[in-house]
Amino acid sequence: MTGSSTPSAPSPPGGSLGGAEGRPSASTAAPVGGGEAEGAAEPPAGSGPAEEAATLGEVSPSPPPPTDPAAPRPERRRRRHEARRTFGTRLLTTFAVVLTLVTTLAFGAAGVFMHYTNDAVLERQVNRHLEAVARLVARDLEQRPGLIARARHPNQRVRRRARASLDTLCAEHVEAGGVAEVVVFALPSAAGGAEVDVLGSSGGDRAALLGRLIADRNLAVREALELRRPVSSALWGDQLPGEGGVERWRVFKSAYMPVFEGGDPLAVVGVEIPADFAASVAEVDGTFLFLVAISGLIVLSAAVLLVRQRVHVPVYRLVRAMEREGGPSPARVRRNDEIGVLTEHYNQMVARLAEKDQKLRELYEAERVAAAYLKGYANSLVAGVPEGVVAVDPQGRLTVWNARAQAIFRESHPLGEPLPDPESPLARALDAALRGSATDQALFVIEVPGAAEDEEDRQRLVELTCAPFSAEDGELLGAVAVVSDRTELERFRRAASRNERLGALGSLGGGLAHEIKNPLGAMSGFAELIERKAPPDVARLARRLRDQVTQLNVFLDEFLSFARDERVRREPTDLAELVREAVAQALLEQGAADDEVQRALAGAPLAQGAGELRVLLELDELPRLALDALLLRTVVINLVRNSCQAMPDGGALRVRLHRVGQGVYLRVRDEGPGIPLEERERVFDPLYTTRAEGTGLGLAICHKAVLAHGGKLSVRDAPGGGAELVVRLPMVVSSAPAPGPKAPATAGGS
Repeated sequence: MTGSSTPSAPSPPGGSLGGAEGRPSASTAAPVGGGEAEGAAEPPAGSGPAEEAATLGEVSPSPPPPTDPAAPRPERRRRRHEARRTFGTRLLTTFAVVLTLVTTLAFGAAGVFMHYTNDAVLERQVNRHLEAVARLVARDLEQRPGLIARARHPNQRVRRRARASLDTLCAEHVEAGGVAEVVVFALPSAAGGAEVDVLGSSGGDRAALLGRLIADRNLAVREALELRRPVSSALWGDQLPGEGGVERWRVFKSAYMPVFEGGDPLAVVGVEIPADFAASVAEVDGTFLFLVAISGLIVLSAAVLLVRQRVHVPVYRLVRAMEREGGPSPARVRRNDEIGVLTEHYNQMVARLAEKDQKLRELYEAERVAAAYLKGYANSLVAGVPEGVVAVDPQGRLTVWNARAQAIFRESHPLGEPLPDPESPLARALDAALRGSATDQALFVIEVPGAAEDEEDRQRLVELTCAPFSAEDGELLGAVAVVSDRTELERFRRAASRNERLGALGSLGGGLAHEIKNPLGAMSGFAELIERKAPPDVARLARRLRDQVTQLNVFLDEFLSFARDERVRREPTDLAELVREAVAQALLEQGAADDEVQRALAGAPLAQGAGELRVLLELDELPRLALDALLLRTVVINLVRNSCQAMPDGGALRVRLHRVGQGVYLRVRDEGPGIPLEERERVFDPLYTTRAEGTGLGLAICHKAVLAHGGKLSVRDAPGGGAELVVRLPMVVSSAPAPGPKAPATAGGS
């Protein structure tokens, strides 16, 4: 509200606050009560020095709020008045509405009670009067036996004379009893007809009509007959002609008394009177309402004025003191009433709050410094951990995702959000930890996003340890996971195990191969000698023996080549041309003619088995690389030979050479049956083959040659079926001139 920034407060009604423009400075007397921004308030007129001193003695020592000297005085007064009016309107309007409702309900209830009480009293008096008249008429009729019987006599003359007597009797009782109508009528059963038989009436031509109307109140008549005493009816209305022939609605009251003779009812006496007391009751109600309205206005005005002076003005001052700039300030105690006691307790509370506020500020500053230190320490600690650290709060939202975790998963996630994939192993482990189940050194394989060319580079072996963490009181604070990338460690372990096996196999196999080659040479010589001098049948067997010895010698040469240490002799090499020549050499070894091979390299199909072999070359131009051309030619020949042997009835052979970053990739893809996943780890082991005619050394020699170049050989499923062998070599560019051509090397198949 505007009072929180207004430099001065308006004077309360009654002159309890005067203008302070000419007062001394606030350092001598600076009241801040009620949100007043001026100096000391003027004491009430007529107060003596003692009262003024007492007033000044109650002033709080706190300084006054800063004022805005640039604001003109009328503007400041207008803002103070508007603020007070807004505050007073809310409070006084609420009080006035509540008081008005309560007063209206109270006086309304009193008016309704008075109205119905008057109605009931007047109606009871009319009932007693009507019942007395009806009882009197019935008694007179009972004292004249035979009169009612004659009024119902079949002789018209007798009947007319008796009814005239009854009319006279009714008229006399009308005058004597002060009623409007007296009617004597027989019940329908006694009359022998469907309508009431009016025997006598105090009226003229309308006697029959009025008699029927009265008789129609059969409820009261029936009750009078049953109780054998006079009974009054309820109020009822009728249209009666008034002045000028205009009909007017009037309300009547009736009473009925049966006439008995010998214990049997002969007739019923009905007495009627207009209920004109309703107008008197309405007049009294109007007077009461007028008095109630005047009294309510007086009470409401006095109550609102009293509440304004004693409640809302002091409360307004307290609100102004609470809304001072810089926090709540003390207020002046003006009266020793409930508001004054409240103000004193408020001032004590402000003093205690000021002390607490100072202590809280000091504690806050100390905690802020400690929190900043701990936050920086924790961030540095988490960032320096060599493992990935991921933490979530009890709702599963990320609170920690350090740089190592980002490097392992090759992705980052915003803090404060849950993990995007709730089915990932990390998300499931964290969710289980939040439910109280820890995960200890679980291993799983993840697919990392990116442009990795090798399937092994996209798949990472990750070790995960996850557990919940709680506060000292046992409240769950979240869960934390420590993630370690075990991919390279697992590769080193498998490589070390494989190298150990291969070293032992090479040492043993090398010695055995040398020992076997000498007898094989003798066997080959003797078989050739037998072939020359023996009969044809024996010569044929000797030739087959010599072929088997030759194949065994080739196998031993390959095994010795695998067993000895490969020394890479790097020289500038055009790798694209080397691959083209090696593919051609592999096709020649498959039995194709030289011209067929050239056409096949150009895109023409090559006959193979029951189908055709299509060779698709995609060789990018690369700079000359420092490579061992002899070893790599052997690698390409073996890879192409294996792919062709996997497609005995033809298919598509795709050979692609391209560069990615600082690596060179050679891909040889076929459309054969592929390599099962469980055999991919063993296809590069020596002597392991899936074909009956294979030696199991071709891929082992390729793997060893690629590793000698610092590269990597892997196998994967080809898109659309088949297998794809991928050779990755580091990009080692050579600036030396190219040497002369070398003779191509041969290697055994796998």
